[in-house]
Amino acid sequence: MKRLWLVVLIVMSSWAHAHAQSGAALPGAQAPTNCASTGKDGVAELHRDWLMIGWERNNGDPDFNFRIDLGRYYDFTRNDLSLFDDFDPKLQARNTADGYGSIWYQFVPTFKSVHHKITEQPRPIAVGPFYSHSILEFVFEVTPKKGDVMYLVSRSSILWRCGPDGWKIYREHNSARPIPASVYKQAK
Repeated sequence: MKRLWLVVLIVMSSWAHAHAQSGAALPGAQAPTNCASTGKDGVAELHRDWLMIGWERNNGDPDFNFRIDLGRYYDFTRNDLSLFDDFDPKLQARNTADGYGSIWYQFVPTFKSVHHKITEQPRPIAVGPFYSHSILEFVFEVTPKKGDVMYLVSRSSILWRCGPDGWKIYREHNSARPIPASVYKQAK
């Protein structure tokens, strides 16, 4: 695992350094002062809220709406994103927030509830003047409207970009796998 982190950091640092050397303006970097390094608008809290507010679902919640439920975390004006989740039947990275949101309309409305527990808190790392990376691990319980309850563990890796509206998700990769119910129930 440490080796994977090292490779991710080297690649991201190399990219940021090469991009800076090219003299090209970093996309979305027009207003870097809008991006908090800590607190409620910092990357760690945003990553937690993205999961625990954006994706948390209770029985009886209003209908799922990706733009309303998760709009704070995504930039819907960009088409240079890379957003991936292995829940996507096509297993493809989406380059817009709306494209990414579209995959969830086939799943979330079929859930009665979705509850998460964070098992590894986000540890943000700055990877350039206008980018920050965070990884979060969590377990979750999906109770469908029909069928058996599912328990999964997921790892979320997000590269955040600083723009005029603060930190927004620029690159996202989520992978999940089934776990026994006991693992979810024992998580704190």
